[in-house]
Parts: sequence; C-alpha cells; structure tokens
Amino acid sequence: MRRYKKRAAVVTALGALGLAAFGAGAADAVGTVHGNAGADTGSSSSSSSSSSSRAPSLVSAESASWSHGTTAQANKRIMQRFTSEFLPTGDPALARKFISPDIVMHFAGTTQQGRDTYLGVVAANMKAFPDLEWTVEDMRAEGDTVAVRYVMTGTHQGPFAGVEATGKTIRAESMAFYRLAGGKIVEERAQLDMLGILQQMGAVPVAPAA
Repeated sequence: MRRYKKRAAVVTALGALGLAAFGAGAADAVGTVHGNAGADTGSSSSSSSSSSSRAPSLVSAESASWSHGTTAQANKRIMQRFTSEFLPTGDPALARKFISPDIVMHFAGTTQQGRDTYLGVVAANMKAFPDLEWTVEDMRAEGDTVAVRYVMTGTHQGPFAGVEATGKTIRAESMAFYRLAGGKIVEERAQLDMLGILQQMGAVPVAPAA
C-alpha cells in the first residue's frame, strides 16, 4: 500500500480535477476505450449472422465495464495529485485546476458550497495548524467517486472550532468521499474525528477508563 505524506490545511474544518489538471493522458485513455468499443462492435456486425445477433451486446457490456474502470483509475490519479499538490499548500491556482467552482461540501451535518468557501476554510485551518501533515492511508476509486482515508497530525497554534491555540499536538483519523465530474471535484463528504481532536486540545474532558 502506497502512502502519501504531506503538510496541509484541514479541509472542510477538515471543514472544509480537471482531467485538464491531470493532463491529457487520462482523457485520451477514456477516449481510446470508447473508440475501441465502437471498433469492436463494428467488427462483430461483420461476423456470421448466427453470431452477430449476440456479439454486439457482449462487446458493449465488456466495453462499458472497461470504460467504468478506466474512469475510476483516472479519477484516482487526479486525487493523488490533489492530495500531494493542493493539500500541502492550499494554493488557489491549484484549487482552480482540481476543484469545481460550485463544489458542495458536507461535514458534521452541515452543507457549504463554492470553491471560494472551500478556500476560506482551508486558509483558516492553515492558521490553526500551520505544521499539519496528512498521511493518505488508503485510496479507493469506483465510478465517479474516490474514497480517501487519512491520518492527520499537527500542532494547535491558532483558533480552531472555537478553541484558542493550546500548543498541543493532535492526531486524528478522517475519511472523505470525493465525487468528480469533468475531471474536477464537485462534491466532498468528510468525516473527521472532531471529538478526538477537542479532547486532545483539552476542550472536552476525556472519559475515565472503566
């Protein structure tokens, strides 16, 4: 399992791509699949009449499955760039490459929208944890969705979740599901261990061991 380690902002408190950002390779790969699907179907139609009635449907099913897998892998490569290039910096220029202007973020029962909102949350949390590091523990892609499991560590040096800087080191696990369209993130659903973070800050008491 490959691990990606980086300094980054807390996204979507965690709060809070395109295929153009990834490059032409992924788009070409998807285009090649669709092109081959058409070629295979044409080839089947020129077969004997007994096989031509069955072959197109079989080829179409195989092509659709391969296309689905190729899109998922292209999205995964985009997210690998997102986690390794954007998260460490919060760079607005990179945000324009990876994030849709109308991105919708879901976190802790709230919904926020817009790339500018996303960047605002990122900037605020970079102040809270300027030395934050993310380790990508796992990344899985299926269809238009990529799931990422992170471990985050950092020093609480600025206001976060209503708590002033404590200077304490925190470590927490989080998961986020990213939905992509047109090569950019259009939706994020993030789950961060906020209770664990607040307890490590000293803002919430830790329950005594039984």
